[in-house]
Amino acid sequence: MTLSKFPSLQFQIPKAHRHLAYSAVGDAHSPHVLLCLPGLLETRATFDSLLQDAEGVQGLRVVSLDLCGRGDSGPLADDKGYTMQVYLEDTEHFIRTQLMPEGQPVPRIEVLGTSMGGILAMYLAHDARNHISGLTLNDIGLDLPWMAIYGLYDGMKKAGRLPTPEEMAEKLNVSIGVALAVQSPTHFDLPYRKDWKGMQFGHLLSGFKGSVRLVHGSDSGVCTAKEVKDLQREFPKAKVLEVAGAAHPVPFNAAVNKFVLKSLGLPVASAAKAEPAVALTQMDMALDAGPVLLETSVATDAPVAVLQSIEPPVEALKPTPAQPHSLWAWLKRQLLGTTEK
Repeated sequence: MTLSKFPSLQFQIPKAHRHLAYSAVGDAHSPHVLLCLPGLLETRATFDSLLQDAEGVQGLRVVSLDLCGRGDSGPLADDKGYTMQVYLEDTEHFIRTQLMPEGQPVPRIEVLGTSMGGILAMYLAHDARNHISGLTLNDIGLDLPWMAIYGLYDGMKKAGRLPTPEEMAEKLNVSIGVALAVQSPTHFDLPYRKDWKGMQFGHLLSGFKGSVRLVHGSDSGVCTAKEVKDLQREFPKAKVLEVAGAAHPVPFNAAVNKFVLKSLGLPVASAAKAEPAVALTQMDMALDAGPVLLETSVATDAPVAVLQSIEPPVEALKPTPAQPHSLWAWLKRQLLGTTEK
């Protein structure tokens, strides 16, 4: 189980009997804030090394968030009802209450999102009331191919079978309700566009004037070369870092952290503070070789973990090792119905 090394701070959800947990470094009144959103089955612990490197950056506050039912955040009532809409509303409450409290100057808010966290970041940027000034996407582009979803789902198997919800909950530090919900086709309940290739999110950023950055793995089946080119076509000034040998998503190590922090246009903390990089994207499906950052040609010492970080669109798992049978049926429905949802 992956646990954060940083103290768990709490934010009470308005009109709800639950809280979100978060970690933070930097002055609470810093003029620049970087909000970090983890992947679907990740916790805020995946950003620990980034927070460590950011501690020496003046004028910057870095915050990493546990979504509901993950890490130290409270579960939903009866441990049910986990959907993208809930995550989006929770995060908006956090931003508008915790990051820009009433009566205080609104800081420059940027969002770093890993996979599903990156999709949420695009929805956040689409609403001007969230005051998002920049996005850094970790291995997620403007589109999500149907076959990438299937590949992520298939990659979760160990010894030829899917982990049970109990195994996933214990391994990943999430609730059993989350482990069940993310495998249901009803989990992604936000509006999106689609065609025969996959889900589309680029329209969310059609009017976005902020900066866009992308970190992606050379071996990713989610953020492929096509996805990278499509993003660069829409955002010609986007800064892109490719990590050779990395699959999905890219792990945070000293070199990746430096790219993220440097892209913010602020002084970067000394890399000497960083601990040896560890892939924190839970599930021990590591590649043998460490990745190489192609933009800087800097070798890293981090193993690359392969883990689903977006919802597999299949029926909710029962607490048995049996494989659900609805995956292809769901994909066929998406492929045959190419109108906007």
